[in-house]
Amino acid sequence: MTSTHKFKYSLLATAVAMLAACSSPEQVVEPINGKEQSSGHQLKTRTSESPSQTAADYAVFQSTLTAAKQGDDYLPAQFLSRQSDSAMGEAVRNEWLKSLGNRNRWDLFQQQYAKLDAAGRSQEVRCYGEYQMLSQQGKKSELAAEVVRELGRQAPGCNRLLEEAARRGDLKQADAWRRVRGLISNNQLTDARNLAAALGSPLDGSAGGQGAQEALLMNIIGSSAQKSPAAAVTLENLSGSLSREQTGFAWGVLGYAQAKSQNFGAALSYYNRADRKQLSADQFDWYARSALRLQRWNELADIIRSMNDKQQKDPTWLYWLGRSMAAQGNQSEAKRLYEQAADSGRNFYALLAGEELGRSVNTRNNVSEAGSSAINRMAKDGAIERALNLFRASQNADDWNMRRQAQAEWRYAIRGFGEDDLLTAAQLAFNNQFYEMAINTADSTNQKLNYQLRYISPFKDLTTAYAKQVGIDPAWVYGLIRQESRFMMGARSSVGAHGLMQVMPATAQHIAGKIGMSQSELYTTEGNIRMGTWYMADTKARLGNSEVLASAGYNAGPSRARQWQGSAPMEAAIYAETIPFNETRDYVKKVMANATYYASLFNEPNVSLKKRIGTVPGR
Repeated sequence: MTSTHKFKYSLLATAVAMLAACSSPEQVVEPINGKEQSSGHQLKTRTSESPSQTAADYAVFQSTLTAAKQGDDYLPAQFLSRQSDSAMGEAVRNEWLKSLGNRNRWDLFQQQYAKLDAAGRSQEVRCYGEYQMLSQQGKKSELAAEVVRELGRQAPGCNRLLEEAARRGDLKQADAWRRVRGLISNNQLTDARNLAAALGSPLDGSAGGQGAQEALLMNIIGSSAQKSPAAAVTLENLSGSLSREQTGFAWGVLGYAQAKSQNFGAALSYYNRADRKQLSADQFDWYARSALRLQRWNELADIIRSMNDKQQKDPTWLYWLGRSMAAQGNQSEAKRLYEQAADSGRNFYALLAGEELGRSVNTRNNVSEAGSSAINRMAKDGAIERALNLFRASQNADDWNMRRQAQAEWRYAIRGFGEDDLLTAAQLAFNNQFYEMAINTADSTNQKLNYQLRYISPFKDLTTAYAKQVGIDPAWVYGLIRQESRFMMGARSSVGAHGLMQVMPATAQHIAGKIGMSQSELYTTEGNIRMGTWYMADTKARLGNSEVLASAGYNAGPSRARQWQGSAPMEAAIYAETIPFNETRDYVKKVMANATYYASLFNEPNVSLKKRIGTVPGR
């Protein structure tokens, strides 16, 4: 055994020992709450399992998943005989079902499918379930009618369902060919060819018909072609050979490509020639963002009203439609839309809409804290206990895969909880320093609100001191930490960022040289906070003293944040909404909304989100 393997084995052994040490013996517990919950679910009585069983099952969990993927039926069955009612069991059963469906083991598939909670079934497993009913019983699939509307990559089981439905003539032809075009635009050419063949008209033109026509689009909306300035010219030249639907779809693809490249004038021009009925939700979002960036309020209103009902009810578009109405002088309609956006929760646009209505941020709890007896009863629930045991063991073994599984077990444990139980669970998680799940759980209530659990503030002395030392708002720092790491000490990202403030080692080396620290302090709580706050202040100073630009720069890099600026100053909310990276756009809005709530909880004088974000300067 190599020294590396010995080390990994000792960590696993430590984790197993910790699991055995940190729990009580197996016991049966009473229901957490015997009455009907506000979610409409009855909480089950769940039995504790011995810590040694949890440890032993976790030790073979990944190998069991691998075995299930590789077509082994014995190991998954053996695992599920011990660990069925858990997130681990649910993950194994999902993987096993995908394998069974792929291998046409339908008798065993049906048996295991019935044992999997409907709320825990992956979409691919649901696709295999409906494929089996369609292919063997001839039952038309409602799921296929939904999935065919999606334009991107789908799992093999869902592709199989769609192809079977296409062969049987069960799909709407317009939807099916729209998906073929979407797959071409997303460079999923094998799936596009398979679906076209199932529709009876291959893309290679061997059968003539529509497939041959769709193949012409590859030189216009293919992943490389769509970004070329020549794509629009090619589309114009080929338009006589294409149907109205094909042409209308292609203009939408070209508009989307230009919008994501921040060429908003060209994007709007192309989008205006598109068939709106064929636009995906993402394409519609960027159609609206193009009009927003150019502040063409009349066009923006028309675009939003063309979206589907679900999109129109999104607080983003409720707010911007309200702004469009206000810009056109229709204040009563603007007020109605602001009220809908403001009532949508505690998000970026709910706050902005509330301010348009003259409201201020509210961080008063409307529910009392959970009592110790309720917390103690919650701690004895078998599923909650399993999650906490794994969490504690992951801390002691410094095992982030185990911690992710502890998070999964926690989410499984609280599924179906009413709001009282959710807040009790959130308090229990906080008491155990399982901070990310305290936030996650408290965040999931809509009527009963505990802001101290939603916006926790551990490490306050250190964070406030270092924020003030470099002249930035502690509320902004907390807003960023909440989004970056959920207060997980020692957190590590897939790209190597580390700690509460997710500082990259190379950045840490630069900071350490600037302020006289050791780079190794990145891996301590205090050092990480000191480095992160210094970097926030430095980024803000280099980006026009804007918290919005600095937040974008912290996530995606200062050079990208500058690229996304306009030539003239613009409203920061418009800048944030038109950031082309999905992760960064979501990040900036959440950091700034978080900061506003923290400012209120910290009793700061300025708790206006609109004033906080202000205006982004021009380049």
